[in-house]
This record gives sequence, structure tokens and C-alpha cells, in this order.
Amino acid sequence: MVQSFYSWLSQFKDENAAIGDLSRDARIDADFPRRSVSYRHLKDYLECKHASEDAMNVFKEAFARYKAANAS
Repeated sequence: MVQSFYSWLSQFKDENAAIGDLSRDARIDADFPRRSVSYRHLKDYLECKHASEDAMNVFKEAFARYKAANAS
């Protein structure tokens, strides 16, 4: 079974980096799609929440890392 993006992202909650910020933001957002594995679904959600361009760039990089981690 593929781990959700949210579950994967949670491992970065203590990092002092942009991915850590994204992880902490997702944790406090009660509506964040916690079971999603879909780039499109997550991207649409963040756009609906008016995420900044910087936040979207962090998400794109994080999702690429997530996909690479789940490729094996």
C-alpha cells in the first residue's frame, strides 16, 4: 500500500527548512487531504487555499521527493 503524501510529509515536521514549514502547516490544517496520493488533488487543494507561489514551489519539490521515495 502506498503511503499518503501527508503521512510521508509528517517525517519532516521538526526540520528547520521549507519542507518542515509545509509539514507543520499541513498538520494544523484540519481540512488538509490527509489520505491523498494525487498530485492534482493536493495541488488543487493548495490553490483553493490561495497558497503562495513559494509554498507551491515547496509542495512541487516535496511531491517529487515523495514520488521518488515511493517508486521502489
